[in-house]
Amino acid sequence: MKKLGHLGIFALLLVLSIYLLELSSLHLAPFLGWGIDGYFVILAVEEVALLVLFVYWLKKKKMLFIFEKQSWNLSRIFYLVLSLVACYFVRQLVNAFYMQYHHLIDNKYIFQDSLSTLVSSGEATFLSTVFYFFSSIIIGPILEETVHRGYFMNTFFPQSKYYLDVIFSSLIFGLSHLVLTHRDPISLMMYSFFGLFFALVYRLTGNFRLTVLCHIFLNFLPNAKPIWIFVYNFIYYRFLR
Repeated sequence: MKKLGHLGIFALLLVLSIYLLELSSLHLAPFLGWGIDGYFVILAVEEVALLVLFVYWLKKKKMLFIFEKQSWNLSRIFYLVLSLVACYFVRQLVNAFYMQYHHLIDNKYIFQDSLSTLVSSGEATFLSTVFYFFSSIIIGPILEETVHRGYFMNTFFPQSKYYLDVIFSSLIFGLSHLVLTHRDPISLMMYSFFGLFFALVYRLTGNFRLTVLCHIFLNFLPNAKPIWIFVYNFIYYRFLR
């Protein structure tokens, strides 16, 4: 019965974090008279609120050992560097796979009409960019890793001899990314591969913070070039021109 209760909590977290936060943000923003900026602000605030509530629940259940601090000695710094390098090559490998089979990927967003309405109500500003960055590159990975690795892998099949915690965590991670968009087998393989990488990092190192850093770094990589261009143009036109 205890495992069944945990399964219910896990399913609820998936529904909230993947579907309901997105749905509520898309409807709450126009209700308040806000545009696309308001959508990103609301989504980021809701994600933070869900993460805080979940961490509070973990504390009540005496599961905060997930976030146990580990000192950063030379060996752990080595693992950090090694993991980030591996993360880079994983991203490059998946990018090559994506370029090969991109014509088979279904990118249609299920809430496209609602999103288009928000976009048409006003151009996105720097505010939406900041909150998009915060949501997708910082708070999103923290929330996903807390749910999929920290909670799931320590609750279901922990330290399984046959790596069932790793396998199921990566598969559910892949399936969860097919709810709003990318509903095709190619995307399932790509996201499950990302999930497998994060799950193996967590299983082999036992370091939750390292796993989160890898997820943040992997999400940051596609945005590195646009961010560099923005910073370069800002410095050039503001100070050097």
